[in-house]
Amino acid sequence: MLFDPVRHEGLNGPPWDEAAASAAVQRMVQDALQDFSPQGLWPAHALDDPATPDTRYSMLYFGAGGIVWALHRLSRQGHVAPAELTRFDATLPTLVQRNREVGETHLAGTQSLFMGDAGLLLLQWQAAPSQAIADRLFDVVQDNLHHPAREMLWGSPGTLVAAIHMAEATGEPRWAELFTRGVNILWDEMVFEPVAGTWLWRQDLYGRDSCYLGAGHGFAGNLSPVMRGAALLPEAVVNAFAERALQTLQVLARRADGCANWPPSHPPDANGKMLVQDCHGAPGIVCRLAAAPRTPGWDALLLEAGEMTWRAGPLAKGSGLCHGTAGNGYALLKLWHRSGDALWLARAQAFAMHAAAQVDAQREASGHARHSLWTGDIGVALFIASCLQQDSRLPMLDVF
Repeated sequence: MLFDPVRHEGLNGPPWDEAAASAAVQRMVQDALQDFSPQGLWPAHALDDPATPDTRYSMLYFGAGGIVWALHRLSRQGHVAPAELTRFDATLPTLVQRNREVGETHLAGTQSLFMGDAGLLLLQWQAAPSQAIADRLFDVVQDNLHHPAREMLWGSPGTLVAAIHMAEATGEPRWAELFTRGVNILWDEMVFEPVAGTWLWRQDLYGRDSCYLGAGHGFAGNLSPVMRGAALLPEAVVNAFAERALQTLQVLARRADGCANWPPSHPPDANGKMLVQDCHGAPGIVCRLAAAPRTPGWDALLLEAGEMTWRAGPLAKGSGLCHGTAGNGYALLKLWHRSGDALWLARAQAFAMHAAAQVDAQREASGHARHSLWTGDIGVALFIASCLQQDSRLPMLDVF
């Protein structure tokens, strides 16, 4: 089997309706605005496994930084009044230190884009640019170039995304040079696996030797900054990565009936689980690699991964980006942007309405919202807004 049906559910949201979609975004925005306090930030949801009920996270992944970033993004799209954002002005400069005080989030270092300093410094610089913050961020990205995790969440592929955003925002050559240096290191760290007959990365992740394939901790996530920052790289470098990537994904894909999926790791875990979500499996392959060269091989592979995402259906686990319906929906939106086929846009919009219904049901069941960019409600709001705007760019990674 290419996926576990128990992890998914049938589409049961209402038909796509722009007014209803906009109203859903507004409900999630209002929940986020009303539940914030400068001292307490936002409460951590039980599903995000806080160390204690009063734990408050500050990171981009599922903390205050990510929620503030999302609200700023939604404001630029017309869903949040700019005056509402001033309540965060005094909080933003405190988030790096607050985040470092929650030690259990830093098992693999403090530089991380998702979980650590890099993402929060990038957010702080965007809100109030200064040379001091930019220099500090540069040092963080540079210090993370050889992180042994070799994956998106903690390692250099994540922090290289910060370098891309700074290169585009400032035009300073040092950021493009830093990004290019990091990409060259990633190339050198790839290893040829003779048993698989293809190229992979090995990771020292949480003290374990691992070889993941997906977007969250693995192969696709490592390739993502190369595709995202292709304009900053020599064409030959991008093509070389793309050639190896296509070979690896072709070799390790599991295919059936016009669909393709990948196990979380190589070799597969003993339990043989096959996930279909952004962090592991077909949706993440599409979301991170939809900018790959337009060749018959890449086109066919990405369409098969998209078909897998659609047929598996929304995730029963939840509505969010990392391992929920909204994250899978972005894969469908990416394929609409890549192929121009309106079928994929309609499918993405169907996932958006389902995800909105999931948010409402979860809020009714628990009595409160789930405040998190990558696992919670505001990430769903961003996906619905992307469907309204017909904008396939992935939050935080494609656009910051």
